[in-house]
Amino acid sequence: MLGTPRPTSDVPTDPHAPGPFDRARPRVFVAVATVLATNLGSIGAAHGQTWAAEPGLVGFLLLLVSPAALLFLLPLRPALATVLSVAATVTFLLLGFPWGPVFLGPLAVLAAVMLSGEMRRARLIAWSGAALLAGGIGAAASLIAPRVEQLVVERPQWPHDDWGPGSGGPRWSGGDSAWFLTPSALIAAAAWLAVVLLMASAARDRITRRVATRAAAQATAAERERTAVASERLRIARELHDVLAHSLSAINVQAGVGLHLLEKNPGQAREALTNIRDTSKDALAEVRTVLGIVREGASPPALDALPDAAAPLAPTWDLTGLRDLADQARADGLDVTVELAADVDDLPDHVAGVVHRVVQESLTNVRRHAPSARRVTLRVTRGEGVEVVVTDDGVPAGGPVEPGYGLLGMRERVEGSGGTLTAGPRPDGTGWEVRATLPAPRQAGTRSETAPTETGEPA
Repeated sequence: MLGTPRPTSDVPTDPHAPGPFDRARPRVFVAVATVLATNLGSIGAAHGQTWAAEPGLVGFLLLLVSPAALLFLLPLRPALATVLSVAATVTFLLLGFPWGPVFLGPLAVLAAVMLSGEMRRARLIAWSGAALLAGGIGAAASLIAPRVEQLVVERPQWPHDDWGPGSGGPRWSGGDSAWFLTPSALIAAAAWLAVVLLMASAARDRITRRVATRAAAQATAAERERTAVASERLRIARELHDVLAHSLSAINVQAGVGLHLLEKNPGQAREALTNIRDTSKDALAEVRTVLGIVREGASPPALDALPDAAAPLAPTWDLTGLRDLADQARADGLDVTVELAADVDDLPDHVAGVVHRVVQESLTNVRRHAPSARRVTLRVTRGEGVEVVVTDDGVPAGGPVEPGYGLLGMRERVEGSGGTLTAGPRPDGTGWEVRATLPAPRQAGTRSETAPTETGEPA
């Protein structure tokens, strides 16, 4: 009944789940780190690349574009942030400033785009931005290559160096730090860019799946709590109904008898009032028992604990209480016959409690819905399970009886214990029959015997 969180591998990712860069703090940290790395790194790279110009004010402003886009445009304008970052980077390269650290800016922006906003849109923009960056770098390399070739010193091709100066482009020396303008170096850079984005995408998937799992667990816990509260309310309502409906029905009948005989036969009227007092006293004691159990179990039990393993959630009964129920019914004018098998005394408490409530509600329904009934037979037998049969010879007053809370609660109790319940007119049409069958395995060494039948004359 109560759900449990599904395994992580079965939890679908939520494309609308927020990413880590939707929060401002990670963006601020990465933006500051990017500003320091790109500016300081470009100053150092300018000394190693003799053909490159020293970044001035314009260069530093261009290097600030990517961190600013990362800080102020994400996650609301990821496409604009990507375009501005790529454009600033390509412009920086075309102006002849040093290559290398400048790529950290667009790389940080593309990774942040992948880790923020709506997941499908983020992937589309990030990969589109990567393609735009790769194309812009390739175009910048092809445009500045002739100018750089004139500035550097030509030297012999390096042997056995597929990623160096001799890999297909101009034969530039490593000392001039221009080998990365060759096609093979640009392809390698594009491959590393794809690796970074794939890692960011995998991280986004993992984070999204973790968020979805946590949300599913919270929703499941909330649903289990709602189910527990609803079950508790239903249990309390069922207990109070069984107590009050039975007792109030008996009091109502006795009150009617007392009023009718108050002047004609004061002795019987006094007896009816005595029965009312005794019934109300028993009802009050039972209500206190139910409320005491509810108060003691006010703190919610562990949701995964079995009801039988926790503190009792309902009053416990033995079958001696059936005779008290029969005596109360006799006081109301019914001829009650009780047939109890001798081997039903060792029933488990929860089964005995269900039997007690079935008999109690059945007798209550006889008084309420079949005032013409005079004889009631109560039979409890033991076989593979325990069977309870309550029959009467009355005719329901006012036509067919609509199932009410009593019958509903009785059915819930029986089915909750793994049994079955049938209630309706007897096959021969001479009254009403309630039949409940409950599982109650017989202990080894017990025998099936029937106790002497108890009968009672109407009071």
